[in-house]
Amino acid sequence: MVEEHLEDYDGGASVKSATIGGARLKHHDVERLIMPKAISSIKKFDLVILQGGSSEPLTQENRKEFSYYATKHIESIKANNSKAALYMTHAYVKPHKDFEENQIRVIEEIYTKVGKENNVLVIPVGLAFDIAYQEFPDIKLHQDDGTHPNLKGTYLAACTVFASIYGISPIGLKYNYYGAIDEEDKILLQEIADKATSMYLKKNYLPIQ
Repeated sequence: MVEEHLEDYDGGASVKSATIGGARLKHHDVERLIMPKAISSIKKFDLVILQGGSSEPLTQENRKEFSYYATKHIESIKANNSKAALYMTHAYVKPHKDFEENQIRVIEEIYTKVGKENNVLVIPVGLAFDIAYQEFPDIKLHQDDGTHPNLKGTYLAACTVFASIYGISPIGLKYNYYGAIDEEDKILLQEIADKATSMYLKKNYLPIQ
């Protein structure tokens, strides 16, 4: 997607992810990871996107911990002269044991709160999933475990990240996971991502800084 938008963009050399299965923000040593050449040849990251664990927004204790570590990591990122953003997670769906109706509202509230307190962009992936399920009840964006995204969910998330970071609509992008997403689904998912980012960022827009 980004290669369509930026002619000279080299994703392989410009992007790095640091993930730990089942982890929370507190498990990541962000201050070390963003040091020059700590995890790649990259000397300084332009943007660091923080994603909390799926369960972090769901209890008062977890939310307090999430807020603390998100703020701590954002301060480290800004001290490194990099920019920070928060990736709002999607809610659980059935049959996950922690599924609850309207769970996304709690997730939205804590991510928005922490984003505003730290003056960073919030990427509304969770809201994009919610809009999709509300408007298209038969759509499936999760794997059978009710927590991890399937291919369509991953594509929707990617469109939402793209739209949020660059401030432009993803509608019309050609990228389709090398043919894995058919044209009808591609258009639908791009439209949902556009709607989610337009609605959320209109109310809660904080530019990347």
